[in-house]
Amino acid sequence: MGLRVAISALIFSAGAAVASPQTDQLVDAMGIPALIAAFSTEGIENGASVDDGILNGQGSNVWAETVRRLYDPARLEEEMRAAFAETLDEQVALQALLFFESEVGARVIELEEQARQAMLNPELEAAAKAAPSANSTTITEFLEARNLVERNTDAAMTAQIAFFAGIAETSAQTAPPPETDEQRAMMQAETERWLRGYYALAQSPLSADDVAIYTAFWETDVARDVDDVLFEAFGSSYATLSFGLGQAAGRLLPQNDL
Repeated sequence: MGLRVAISALIFSAGAAVASPQTDQLVDAMGIPALIAAFSTEGIENGASVDDGILNGQGSNVWAETVRRLYDPARLEEEMRAAFAETLDEQVALQALLFFESEVGARVIELEEQARQAMLNPELEAAAKAAPSANSTTITEFLEARNLVERNTDAAMTAQIAFFAGIAETSAQTAPPPETDEQRAMMQAETERWLRGYYALAQSPLSADDVAIYTAFWETDVARDVDDVLFEAFGSSYATLSFGLGQAAGRLLPQNDL
């Protein structure tokens, strides 16, 4: 699985819940549709690398179509809205909207959307990671306020294990490789580099006061509730998606070749 997708992926499974006006509005105010669009683009690109690296280029149109279907942004956005409606308290959503629809909140989301799009470009991504501001105390405090490195690493490792479990189910391969301390350390280091670059790029046009306000928001009970919903849904749904990709890859996997 591609690490950029693992870090930045934002997809959520849900039951038959219908998005409420409050949660639906929050999804829009947080810029989630734009994040899903970027995630879809990266997922499709990553699918091509899986074909080359694991399927030896033999996935053909079957694999490409499977990847496109799983990463369909319209479907993912619908699932996201349903997940928020099902799991986030409407009063919490209303309180969160007070921030995201404020002048500062709206500006932050606009910049995050622009930065997320920029991170699709490998050269811009590399430049963002190398920027001195990526290692600033301000970025460190923001990441720690949301526990972003740990949460994204957990999701990435779980998704990786699920992917190989899917392969094992539909091929002659044995059980997926266990998580190791070395694997996790590597994943966590790259996750942190990506997050630092992304948020340094997104927050660079903001004043110090605006960044402080944004960080302080994520330390509130309301924001923590929103983040808990976000990552709980992300973790389980990304693992499910990865398992599905693994199943598809296993069916196409050349014999004795992984």
